[in-house]
Amino acid sequence: SEKRKGTSLVYLCTPTDLHLVPKEAHDAAEREYKDYSKRLYCIVMNLLSRGKCLRKNARKPVPGEGGDYYMINGVSVAQGPNYILAKRLQHWRAIVARSKGCHVSSNIAPPTSTVSVV
Repeated sequence: SEKRKGTSLVYLCTPTDLHLVPKEAHDAAEREYKDYSKRLYCIVMNLLSRGKCLRKNARKPVPGEGGDYYMINGVSVAQGPNYILAKRLQHWRAIVARSKGCHVSSNIAPPTSTVSVV
């Protein structure tokens, strides 16, 4: 595609995705899950769903140059593979455009209550 002076690429990304987070956010997610999952209705829900609901979303740290990478998996299976692939393509397109000198803004949208997320 041709580059036009003064144009920018803007994406509104989804909060239902896998995100890199600071260690403090990862640790807070671990603590909250540990405390919340002990509630009676969570235990019942987990048993009735055979472990499919109320899954832990903080992943094990991945070692890398300069330290560990901490992730939170917020992918909603109900949205299907095409949705997350489309959102991933936005990220990749933004990275490619930025590497070619384009101004890029990729912000995370606030969560909303939709049928596919609830």
